[in-house]
Amino acid sequence: MKHVRVTASVDPERSPPLFDRLANSSAIDRARVLDWNLTSEDAMILIALDGDPAPVVDPASEFRGVDRLDVSGGDGEAAARVLLHVQRSAVPIFSCLASALEAGGLIVRTPVVFQHGEVHARIVGDPGPLQDAFEQERGDIDVRIDEISSTPAVGGESANGLSERQREAVLAAKRLGYYEKPRDATHEDVAAELRCSPQTAGDHLRKAEAKLVESALDEVDSGV
Repeated sequence: MKHVRVTASVDPERSPPLFDRLANSSAIDRARVLDWNLTSEDAMILIALDGDPAPVVDPASEFRGVDRLDVSGGDGEAAARVLLHVQRSAVPIFSCLASALEAGGLIVRTPVVFQHGEVHARIVGDPGPLQDAFEQERGDIDVRIDEISSTPAVGGESANGLSERQREAVLAAKRLGYYEKPRDATHEDVAAELRCSPQTAGDHLRKAEAKLVESALDEVDSGV
């Protein structure tokens, strides 16, 4: 069985507005597709947005292919949940994933992550239908295969969205015994390892922990 990590991006000059807001808005740290329901032309997509949902929610009526949008949450540390009713053509990468699923032979695991102008997806099975779907977009989508293995990838930005610095903080904390009971290290110890202030180290750990918990809850919500 093949496990494939894929990263895709859309030509900025031809990027649909909805994709551009999900992947490129500075107000949105990342957008994660948690689940979807497909018809031949339309889709319902459940998305978790880390950051300010306004760039997607406020101008939704102006986005081509968006028929309806419902939003909940988004206060404090919790991610907003956005339910989109869209024409599949409104997000070409999503349309490719949907076409590949319909062709059979693979599973697209959730979450599918929009972040920093790219989309990160994890595939189980034969990637052939997905490659065929991308090729039909006539070069509008640039795709790279990050990894092909016989075992599932563990961690990685596509799964949990940690920045490199947040990942370093969590690894240092684990190595120093910060997560042991009783705790063997403090924010000061982690800060010394990272060569930053204790306040900064604590901030990295808090944000990383929030993302890891959110990612774990997404796995539960999506039934993975």
